[in-house]
Amino acid sequence: MTVGGSTSGAGSRNPVKIFANIFISFIGAGVLGLPFAFKEAGILEGVVVMTLVGIISVKAMLLIVDCKYQLIKENRIQPKTFTDDTEAIEDGLQIKVKDKEEVMTLLAEDEPEADKGHKNSRLSVDFSYGDIGHHALGHIGRVFVDLAILISQAGFCCAYLIFISENLSSYIPKLKLIHWLILLLPPLCLLTLLRQLKSLAFTSLLAQCSNLLAFGVVFWFDFEHFHHIEIHPKNMSIKGLPFFLAISIYCYEGAGMILSLEGSLAADIRYKFRRYFIGTMVIVTSLYISFGSAGYLSFGPETNAIITLNLPKGESGMDFAMIVKSFLCLALFFTYPVMMFPVMKLLENYLIVDAHKKILKGNLLRVFTVFMTGCIVLIIPNFANLMALVGATCCTMLAFTLPGLFHMCIFKGNLSIYQVIVDWTLVFLGIVGAVIGTIDALQRLHSAGSEPHDIVVSNQNLTKTLTSFINSTVDQSV
Repeated sequence: MTVGGSTSGAGSRNPVKIFANIFISFIGAGVLGLPFAFKEAGILEGVVVMTLVGIISVKAMLLIVDCKYQLIKENRIQPKTFTDDTEAIEDGLQIKVKDKEEVMTLLAEDEPEADKGHKNSRLSVDFSYGDIGHHALGHIGRVFVDLAILISQAGFCCAYLIFISENLSSYIPKLKLIHWLILLLPPLCLLTLLRQLKSLAFTSLLAQCSNLLAFGVVFWFDFEHFHHIEIHPKNMSIKGLPFFLAISIYCYEGAGMILSLEGSLAADIRYKFRRYFIGTMVIVTSLYISFGSAGYLSFGPETNAIITLNLPKGESGMDFAMIVKSFLCLALFFTYPVMMFPVMKLLENYLIVDAHKKILKGNLLRVFTVFMTGCIVLIIPNFANLMALVGATCCTMLAFTLPGLFHMCIFKGNLSIYQVIVDWTLVFLGIVGAVIGTIDALQRLHSAGSEPHDIVVSNQNLTKTLTSFINSTVDQSV
């Protein structure tokens, strides 16, 4: 998973490969928390909210793509120098050119097709979400995007550590969270030292294959287990709405990747991206709803924060649940360095100025950051609560607030009444959703943190009661 602009190379023309790239980018560990989210919100509320979040998220992400082409159309990016088969770079925009006259012609084009379908976009542009923010709000816009991406990506990595440790602890209960972190963090530090994303290509492919296989098995078990349990599912719960909203936004955390996905298509068919993207996201949203509702209906009130913890252990023969959990743990272990890749790039760009000591300082920074994710996990050891907190804060900003705000700024003076309403609606939903979701997530964290204290208090009360009972018994006997 990358966060940035277009991928290098000629781009893909194969519809299956285009679909696979988009699909894999949005199917991650967040799916495993959906059944618990449906348990909190209810079936009907979950289906409606997930559908609405999917529609709004897709609309917002496509606005980011529109911003990119509006900047190109307005000729707001001027390459400084070009030669044949070289790259011109200005303000974070990388333009691969073969001919100066062709570039200037393409940048100056002002035809309806370029605006509606981007059909004239033969120019290969490496453009990131941060660049959109820079041109919309200046340096502060880029900082907002980079900060949200940094926190959200690091949050995903923390969730992976929680998932791995909790699932493995169900088989080796003697090892606690701190023990698993001691075992996991050193090898993750080594993987994170890799500075080329292509070096992680094999592990990333292995992770995605393991993910899809494990999700398929859990899905199959949900339906296989469906008729064994009779429950009366919760239909709606206003109390669970903020939590479900944060989790659902977390699942659509690909806003930072939208320009990478769009740029992965061959330049002359890039105008078809909107059709590919919407079609794929309809399938993704359908899977989210099916997976979450089926998981909750299968286990009802006993649904865990991580659905794999509900899988029964095999009593004889092959332990199917252990195989599924092993695949998922392996997948998330190898996904961790991929998710940390943009985090490290951003931190190095902001914190390391001295080019001569960049490698040494970069290595120390990478090791420190990995161990910091472990410290965060010790503070917030609950998978669902961490997902909700990250979703409510950073993912809401990336998915709703910033796309609407950037679109208003870049298209200033060229928006219809409908577009203005859409942009303000996104900003409003993003801010309100972030505030409500963050408050709810913090309350859940506080409640989870107070549980051990409550247990201690109840144990103390029980001790006092037993002591009083023994003393009274002794007195009576005397």
